Amino acid sequence: MAISSITSAMNTALSSIDRTSQRVAEIAENVSYGIESETGKSSPLITSGIAELPLLKHQIAANVKVFETADSLYNTLLSQRRR
Repeated sequence: MAISSITSAMNTALSSIDRTSQRVAEIAENVSYGIESETGKSSPLITSGIAELPLLKHQIAANVKVFETADSLYNTLLSQRRR
C-alpha cells in the first residue's frame, strides 16, 4: 500500500510537470505570435503570459521536489524489503 501511494505521488508530480510545461509552450507561442503581429504595443496576452512564468517556474520546482522525495522514499522502502 505504501509503494502504491508513493508511485501515485510520483505520477501526479510528473503529470503536473507535463501540464505546466505545456502552459509554458502556450505562453511562448502567444509571445511569438504577439511579437509578429504587434507594432510597438504590449499585448495583454503577452504581458499576462510573461507575468505567469515565475509562478510556473515555482510549480515545476515544487513538483520536481515532490518527485525526488517520493523517489527517495520508494528506494528506502525497497531497500528495507530486501533485508
